[in-house]
Amino acid sequence: MTAAPSRADLVARLAGLTPDQRARLRGRLPQALKQQRRLTPGQHRLWLTQQRLPGRPVDVVCQAVHLTGAPVDLGLLAERVRGFAARHEALRTTFEDGGAGIRPVVHEELPPRLARTRCTGADEAHRMAGELAAEPFDLAAGPLLRVTLAEGPAPDEAWLLVVVHNLVFDAWSFELLLDELARPADAAPASAPAFSDYARGLRQWLGSPAGQEAAAYWAGEVADAPPPLPTDRPRTADGTSRRGGRVDFTVSRAVTEGITAAAQREAATAYTGWLAVAWAALDGFGGRPDVLLGTFTAGRDRPGTAEVAGYLLNVLPVRLRDAGDGTHAARTRAARTATRAGLRHAAYPGELIAAEVSPVRVPGADSLLDAVFVFDNLGEGGREIQGAHAATADLDKGTARYDLTLAVYPGPDGTEGWFEYDRELYDEATVSRLAERFTALATAAAGEDGGRT
Repeated sequence: MTAAPSRADLVARLAGLTPDQRARLRGRLPQALKQQRRLTPGQHRLWLTQQRLPGRPVDVVCQAVHLTGAPVDLGLLAERVRGFAARHEALRTTFEDGGAGIRPVVHEELPPRLARTRCTGADEAHRMAGELAAEPFDLAAGPLLRVTLAEGPAPDEAWLLVVVHNLVFDAWSFELLLDELARPADAAPASAPAFSDYARGLRQWLGSPAGQEAAAYWAGEVADAPPPLPTDRPRTADGTSRRGGRVDFTVSRAVTEGITAAAQREAATAYTGWLAVAWAALDGFGGRPDVLLGTFTAGRDRPGTAEVAGYLLNVLPVRLRDAGDGTHAARTRAARTATRAGLRHAAYPGELIAAEVSPVRVPGADSLLDAVFVFDNLGEGGREIQGAHAATADLDKGTARYDLTLAVYPGPDGTEGWFEYDRELYDEATVSRLAERFTALATAAAGEDGGRT
């Protein structure tokens, strides 16, 4: 067997090429690189959803950032957005169907779509963002990043409206963008590792012993999965159009602090405490103590991924099935055990877990998960951009990524949240009752002293 050439051999060969040979080699490199790039499992799921619902963007980041307290140079913001897109490979990427499969195409230049306008206040700004999110994306032509910069009714008020297709962006990426917009003028931009390097590393990890161990763990977790939650109308074999609605709720500061304190007594996080409340609510809703929920992870466990812009978000199952004596404390302990076990294997793509489930548990893009739990502890303070306070709103896009999604956002003044639901499956009244049950259980859990939830 002939040994592979060493690096020194390759350097010597390149040095010996004629100018014409070098030119031909440079011309062949982009095509060779294009053939090497492939969708990640998460991107593949998003692509399939978009093909099933052409012209209807379902998986879209839609954020409205309200800037107040100081005048903002919108021209400088636009320049920062363009620079961010130019540095990050994912935002210069489009997707083509070449017959042999979908391929990401990275362009040397692909400027974002930027617009300047004025708005009278929050209602108009949110409406404009919603219209921006509802406009179909051309995944083959791009760009997949749209930003509108709007002057507000006062000199010290402005809006930054950001809409991006999830194929190239996630919530962590949005924070990276805000970091860039808030960067001091005398500071250098943060590093921008290539998304394709992350994707290549993920493929290698999946074939490693750690990846194979993770696959075996998740296969055990979803074995004999419980049936999905009941719906007001039957699920169809080909899924739904994913037209969604939202039911908002709030929980007081006292209850919010009570959930955190109860979790700490069980050596658990606030996330785990709220997950235990969600479990109790869905247990009563579905009539089964065995609940399979999806939960979001950032997908940035491996070194070098914290600064990557792109879709790294991972949606993993969490199996909640032993409520003990039914108290909130018992549920919190069980949820803590389940989540800690899964964290060891959190890099494994949820889409590959779903692909192994047979028969299909849920029709549609995700064959495993019908309900998802989203948690983000907002904490104190906030970000400043050019001296202005930046307050971000995650807007209702009128879509439903799953049958049911429960989002919980604890903050210093209490907890805000919502249930997003598929209108083809659920009536608003049903989801409103579920939201009322959730908040009542949270109140009981916060005051629990050995009693049952």
